[in-house]
Amino acid sequence: MLALTDVSKTYKGKAGEVAALSGLSLDVQRGQSVVLIGPSGCGKTTVLLLASGLLRAEEGTVLINNEPVVKPRLSTGLILQDYGLLPWKTVFENADLGLKIRKVPRQERLQETRQILEQVGIQGFARNYPGELSGGMRQRLALARVLTLDVDLLLMDEPLSALDLELREGLQDLLLAQWRERGYAQVLVTHSIDEAVFLGERIVVMSSRPGKVAAEIANPHAGDVGFRSTPEFFAKATEVRNALLSTGASDGS
Repeated sequence: MLALTDVSKTYKGKAGEVAALSGLSLDVQRGQSVVLIGPSGCGKTTVLLLASGLLRAEEGTVLINNEPVVKPRLSTGLILQDYGLLPWKTVFENADLGLKIRKVPRQERLQETRQILEQVGIQGFARNYPGELSGGMRQRLALARVLTLDVDLLLMDEPLSALDLELREGLQDLLLAQWRERGYAQVLVTHSIDEAVFLGERIVVMSSRPGKVAAEIANPHAGDVGFRSTPEFFAKATEVRNALLSTGASDGS
């Protein structure tokens, strides 16, 4: 589905060059859930931007369905850390935007958007504007906008980080249900070890900058009912934490 091979990316600024990625290789199979975790600044977000077509690598290849990624594609969904919301549009209009761009019929758009806003718990704010929402509500709106779309690849950059524990776990359950029902591949960036273990069939631990894959951890029980309360969950979380510590990535929580 998605293949990054020997990818390197350097950012250039007034203070000089910063190598974000160096020789990173990563494959994501169709319908698979992969989580990226690692220290701040290790290039996790850069991986998503390259996969989305918003950035180009200096070296290496980025392929989706064996085709080079040279620009954004309609079948890829992306949630960024800054949410990407349009401040002059209402909550409903923001959630509806992707469907409108794809020319989905109006009645179908309205029904799908109402349903998703209810699922993420912000249906009562449909006529408000993003500036009138809390950070957690803006995060839920960004999630709603992507979940309305028919995608085969979903890229998410810490989509639940601003939420309290109860709501965060509820939306993790929603992400899990949507992924299972729709069968898309997803790549999630997180700093939360618990979130990585709950959602990631494969947990990819990245090294410090310039980022590359330091370890891959198989996680076959990801998403199982009641998994959070099992000894296997805590054992897997310990395994991920140890992998992070061994790469110097001590800021996982």
